[in-house]
Amino acid sequence: MLADVTMKPVTGARITLEGNMSHAGMVPIFSDAKEVAPGRYQANLDFAMAGDWVILSHITLATGQKIEDKLNLKGVRPN
Repeated sequence: MLADVTMKPVTGARITLEGNMSHAGMVPIFSDAKEVAPGRYQANLDFAMAGDWVILSHITLATGQKIEDKLNLKGVRPN
C-alpha cells in the first residue's frame, strides 16, 4: 500500500515498475501499475529469466513529487 506518514492511503499516483537482472546484459522490463483501491496499486512483470532481480519503483504523486524505491528479489522463477 502507498501511504503517507499518517498511514493515509495515497491516491492518484502514477507508478512504473522497472525490473533489472542483478547482472549486466539483460534488457530491463517495465510495467505500469493501476490503482485497484485507494492507495493500492498493482502491476505485473514478465520475468523471462530465472535469477536475482532488482525492481525499481518510479512513483509520481498527484502533487508532482517524485519518489523512487528499490526492492531486491532473489531466486525468481521465470513466468
